[in-house]
Amino acid sequence: MNYSVDMNNIIKQTLRQNIDAIGVFAFMLCVFSYIMFAANMESDLPAHANIAKDMLETNSLLTANFLMYFLVNLLTLFSGHLGSMRIALVLLISLANTAKYIIVREAFKQWTSTTKAKLAAAALLVVYVIPLMYFLKPLGFFPSANNMYLGYYVPNVWHNSTILCMMPFAVACYLLSVKQFEEYSDLRNLYITILLAISVLIKPSFYFVYVIAYPIIIINRYGFVKETFRSIIPLLIGGICLTYEYMTIYYHGGNDGSGVVIDIMQLFTLNFWKSHALYLAVSILLPILFLCLYARTVYKDREFWFVLIMLICALGIYWCCQETGPRAGHGNLGWQVIATMWLTYFYILKNITVGCEGWKSQNRGGYSHRIILTALFLHTIMGIIYLAKFILTNSFR
Repeated sequence: MNYSVDMNNIIKQTLRQNIDAIGVFAFMLCVFSYIMFAANMESDLPAHANIAKDMLETNSLLTANFLMYFLVNLLTLFSGHLGSMRIALVLLISLANTAKYIIVREAFKQWTSTTKAKLAAAALLVVYVIPLMYFLKPLGFFPSANNMYLGYYVPNVWHNSTILCMMPFAVACYLLSVKQFEEYSDLRNLYITILLAISVLIKPSFYFVYVIAYPIIIINRYGFVKETFRSIIPLLIGGICLTYEYMTIYYHGGNDGSGVVIDIMQLFTLNFWKSHALYLAVSILLPILFLCLYARTVYKDREFWFVLIMLICALGIYWCCQETGPRAGHGNLGWQVIATMWLTYFYILKNITVGCEGWKSQNRGGYSHRIILTALFLHTIMGIIYLAKFILTNSFR
C-alpha cells in the first residue's frame, strides 16, 4: 500500500515538473495533425506515411533510412492502414519535437534558472532566419523572392518528417560530444555511438558533418592516444549504418540510375554566387553579429570550432554534392544545413545565457548581450510568424 502511494506521488510530482513539456506535446500534436490532415496542405508528411505503407507492402521495411518508417508500421501493428499510419507519424514527430524541447531544457538548467531554461528550449523550437528579401518585395526589391524558405539556410522546418524525428538524437549526441571534449568517458562514448547510429538510421544528414568535425576536435583535445581511437568507434558504427543505407537505396532491387556526384567547379562561377551569396548573407546575419560581438570570448572554445566546422561542411556538401537519376532534385544532401544551423543558434543562445549569468560582475559585454538577445528575440518572433504563415497559407515555402 505504501509502495502504491509512493508511486502515485512520484507520478504526480513528475507530471507537475513536466507540465511545460506536456503543453509542448499537446501543441505539437495540434500543429502536426493540422499539417498532416488539412486539405491541400503542402507538406512531406503524407508522402512519408505513404512511404511507410509502400515499405510494408514491398517487404522492404529494413532498407534505406528505415527506422522512422519501421516505427510507424510497428505502432500500427503492421496493419498497412494508411489513416492509422498518418496518426502514428504525427505522434512520432510530436514526441520527437517534445524530446528535443526536454533535452534542451535540461541542458540549459546547467547554466541558468529553470524558467530561463524553459524559455530557451521553447525559443529553439521555432527560431528562424529573417527572410529579408521576402519582406522587401512589397517595396519593389527582389520581386522574385516569393517565399520565406527556399534558398535560405534555416534552423527549423515543419514539413519534413525524417529531419524532425532525427533532431533529438542529433542534439543529444552533440551535447554528449561537447562533454567528451572536456573529459573522456567510455560510457559516454557508448551513448554517443547509440545516438549517432539511431540518427543515421532515421536520416544520415547529421552524420555527414559530425564525422568530419568530431575527430578534428577530439584529436585537438587529446592527441593520438587511446581515448582518441576509442572515440572513432561511434564514427565507424555510424559509417556502417550509412554504408548499409547507401547500398539499399542505390542498389536494392537493381540500380535505377540514382547516384551521387561531386561537382566543385560551380563554386568558381559567377552564376552560382549570384544565386547563393545574398541568401547566405541573410541567413547567417545572426551568427555574424554574434561573432562580431563575442569573437574574443569564443575563439578559444572547442565547442565553437566544432559548430563552425560542421556548418562549413554542411554548406560545402550542399553546394558540391548532388544526387543523380530519379532522386535528383529531392534535396537529400541539403538537410544537414538545417541541423547545423540549429546547433549554431543553440550555441549562440547558450553563450548568451552563460554570459548573462556568469559575467554580471565583470562589467563587460552588457550592450553586447542586449544587442544579441534582441536579435535572437526577433528571430524567434520570425519563427512564430513563419509557422503561422505555413498554417494559414498551407505552404511551407
